[in-house]
Amino acid sequence: MNAPGANPWLNHSLQSRQGSLDDDLISLCDRVEALVPGSIAGLTICNSSRTHLERAVFPQLPQFAAAIAAIPLTPSDFGSCVRAVAHGEIITCPDIAEEKRFDPQWQRLCLDYGISSLQSRPVYLRGGMPYATFVLAYMQAREETAWDVALMTFAADAAGLMIQSALDLPNSEAAISARAHECPDFSQCSGRQSRRPTRLS
Repeated sequence: MNAPGANPWLNHSLQSRQGSLDDDLISLCDRVEALVPGSIAGLTICNSSRTHLERAVFPQLPQFAAAIAAIPLTPSDFGSCVRAVAHGEIITCPDIAEEKRFDPQWQRLCLDYGISSLQSRPVYLRGGMPYATFVLAYMQAREETAWDVALMTFAADAAGLMIQSALDLPNSEAAISARAHECPDFSQCSGRQSRRPTRLS
């Protein structure tokens, strides 16, 4: 039984530190995808000096993740995740086939892997530094919904806490547990597509 006010999903994630950061991020993607059938969730993550997107995590599209590793943050108009991290902007592309803002290589890569629309949302570390992106994509062109926006806010905040904890003290359960109250409670909306999570301020 969980203590009153506990977040079972987060507590499990934080207490199972033998699992890697990627395991936690994959679990986060799986939960987001379960809430939005037909979606593809993933992340891109910078190197420590924030000169390039070092790697990506897309559980449904591992080959796509491998293809978008080691991408410089300049020029920042290469793709949606580069722009999101470099400028701290939320980038929404409702129809990638018609997208003109970014490099044709990025456009072709997305379409080759069946991604027709997406949003790249910056993931911030402590102090407000964008360090990663959370991506929610679809295989058809579509406008974002209020549900997408609320869920993306949850997911990006959760990813930021996971990454910050891993960067701070990857071997300290005590320090990580002290931050548990800060993370969004996915348990309130898990499995209920009709329920809207509360947006974090």
